[in-house]
Amino acid sequence: MRIRSLAGGALVALAFGATDPVPSSAQSLQATLDARREAMPRGKHAWQETWLVPESGTSAPDAAEVKKFGGRVWAYQDGDRERLELRAARGNELDEPVVVVSDGEAYWLVTKVGATPLAESAKASDAWLALVLAGPPGDAPRHRTVAADGGGVAAVVLRAPEPSDFDEDKAFALRLPQGGSGLVREGLAQFSPGRDPNVTAAAGARGVDQVETAEGTVSVTPDPAAVEWMEDQRVSPAELERFRLEGRLSPYDALPEEAGA
Repeated sequence: MRIRSLAGGALVALAFGATDPVPSSAQSLQATLDARREAMPRGKHAWQETWLVPESGTSAPDAAEVKKFGGRVWAYQDGDRERLELRAARGNELDEPVVVVSDGEAYWLVTKVGATPLAESAKASDAWLALVLAGPPGDAPRHRTVAADGGGVAAVVLRAPEPSDFDEDKAFALRLPQGGSGLVREGLAQFSPGRDPNVTAAAGARGVDQVETAEGTVSVTPDPAAVEWMEDQRVSPAELERFRLEGRLSPYDALPEEAGA
């Protein structure tokens, strides 16, 4: 399914030599936000999207060539209110989240120091944010393509549902917690009940010298140096996404069979 972005009106006007004034980027963004607010689904919903982008440039001639991890988006919605968290891939890492909140009347860029009208913020001209906002806020297929303004494919998007039992007061707050700017930690939202990323399982076999097996108790020799080495190993977000893509693990199981790995 191919969905064309609503954010390219100014480029179309230029291409056809329109004599009317071309809307500014802020005006185009505001029109996109107004359309999104009108299309918001009723009720409480949450979902995440994985965005794949071309290896280079802003478009590719075919969706099968769009397979580079570009970032992930989380959405939390309740009636006409919405929260979007975007983390763009940069090299092998992920940028800090960009948090956008709609209070039902306007969209705001939310930071630790407060909220700024999105259309007046430094993110008003962000190309990826524009594509995300122009996408469907309600029902959408698990796999869709986003057409580029000049032809070809700008992105492949994989959507998956998320639990909708989030805390509305925290989700739609217009200020980030002072304890840290990143509300998303390894894909878990801080305000989602039962999914607190600060809770880490402490159980394990570290330091034990006896292990219970089906045949009885077996003595083992602990190797603290090996455990420490293992704990120092880290897989980057980009490496993890490549592993998921190659194995067609979620969310990449939504890709058509012909999509390259």
